[in-house]
Amino acid sequence: MTSIAARPELNFAAAEPPLANRAGIDWSGLWFRIVEREGEFVGMRGGQRREDGRIDWVYPSHAHYDGLGGFVHVLRGAFPGRVIEVPERPGRAPSRMQRLAAVLHMVAQKPVPAAAWKGYDPAWSGRRSGAGNEFATRFLDADATRRLNEVARANGVSLNSLLMWTLAKATRPELEKGRRLWMMPVNMRGPVKVARDTANQTGYLQIEAADDASIADVQDQLKKALRRRDHWASWTFLNLSRLIGLAGINQVFKVQMKRFQNRPFVGSFSNLGSWKGVGQWCVCPLVTKTSPVGVGAIVCDGRLAITIEAHACVKREAGWTQTVMDRWAALLQSAA
Repeated sequence: MTSIAARPELNFAAAEPPLANRAGIDWSGLWFRIVEREGEFVGMRGGQRREDGRIDWVYPSHAHYDGLGGFVHVLRGAFPGRVIEVPERPGRAPSRMQRLAAVLHMVAQKPVPAAAWKGYDPAWSGRRSGAGNEFATRFLDADATRRLNEVARANGVSLNSLLMWTLAKATRPELEKGRRLWMMPVNMRGPVKVARDTANQTGYLQIEAADDASIADVQDQLKKALRRRDHWASWTFLNLSRLIGLAGINQVFKVQMKRFQNRPFVGSFSNLGSWKGVGQWCVCPLVTKTSPVGVGAIVCDGRLAITIEAHACVKREAGWTQTVMDRWAALLQSAA
């Protein structure tokens, strides 16, 4: 297997082709260009674990790729000549009326700011030219991963729901009072077709885990959000750029952030699924002031890896994400 460190051409900051040279505009990705203009770093953390335990980090830009697309882009660079497809979801697109109903349901919701992290600085206005240093990663072995899958099946839920439920419990002491609302990306490939298979093709769900929520409650919330087609509503919203352009969505972004006091989510949780024969990886969605904690999960060759990263606007002691990771890992271990 070729290590990322041995492939200097995988320099994503330098290697990105300009938008005009692409086979089609990544309309959803334009939102991240706005975020980048606001001074944020929009690279998504991905790490290949070496045999000695060290991790080689790469940061594909969310302006050009979503999480799955960025990961496949990295894998294609690491394994030249190998065919690596981006996973697709089954099903077909809902009708225009069904999508309209989903959008109307989304916009009818009263804007309520998400809970703030302890130490959150609403006045933070710095600029981030690269990834931060406040993150923690944990690799579980195959036996522990298998036991977690067995626990999830025994409870009639997915591994995703088990991870989300324990994550909510692990992060609860770190949050002030308020809605603990997490953003969860949903792969739209299959029903959605765009010119470039690695481009941004995700909607998202909004998952809130109350203090007394059970693992079944989290699973039920996910199912209800999918039945309401919340991911189609968000996908439609993110593609407003087709109609109003970059300047238009820039104004929409500012209005939306004002409505939510710059706190639409406590953070984002992304699970890139299961992969074989690509080595051991860990992943994490990007962090911004408006979604200041990112949590990623991926299973490679039967081994789960989880990562937590915090934005610079959360002013805490160095290493606090490791404290959260240790608490989360302990909850997963007790569940298994």
